[in-house]
Amino acid sequence: MQSFGLRIILALMFSLVCYSQDLSGKVIKIYDGDTITIMAKEKIKVRLFGIDAPELKQEFGKESREHLEELCPLNKEAKIKVVSKDRYKRVVGIVYCNGIEVNANQVESGYAWAYRHYSKKYIPLELNARSKKIGLWSKKAIEPRVYSDYGRKFDYNEWAKIRGNVK
Repeated sequence: MQSFGLRIILALMFSLVCYSQDLSGKVIKIYDGDTITIMAKEKIKVRLFGIDAPELKQEFGKESREHLEELCPLNKEAKIKVVSKDRYKRVVGIVYCNGIEVNANQVESGYAWAYRHYSKKYIPLELNARSKKIGLWSKKAIEPRVYSDYGRKFDYNEWAKIRGNVK
């Protein structure tokens, strides 16, 4: 019985070690403020771990995408620390371009929210951007998951009171 449990633990550890690989490739597409495609041995779509940027049609969506493109210009090298894969089979990871951790920079600069549902890592950066009223925090921005759920039939002021964006 003990060896069976040990085998399960070893198998889990082995799968984590095998999965926690690093990738690198040229940036070939920037979808929005939290998704890119790189060309490694093949095209790989990458969702930035722990952050959530506005959808392109949302207020501040284009600015978020443009900022990501400034950090990771097309045809430049990106390094990805793979965290997992999402339900859409995208790699989810921490992206580095030009020596900058892009996930952190997007939040720190006010171009994305810390995605609390998946990670607490970027919350202090979001709180700092929020206190400085930069980027998303300079406008009445609505989180993408809320925007997707409610679309245009949305009372920002009511939502902001609940989220603590206004008093």
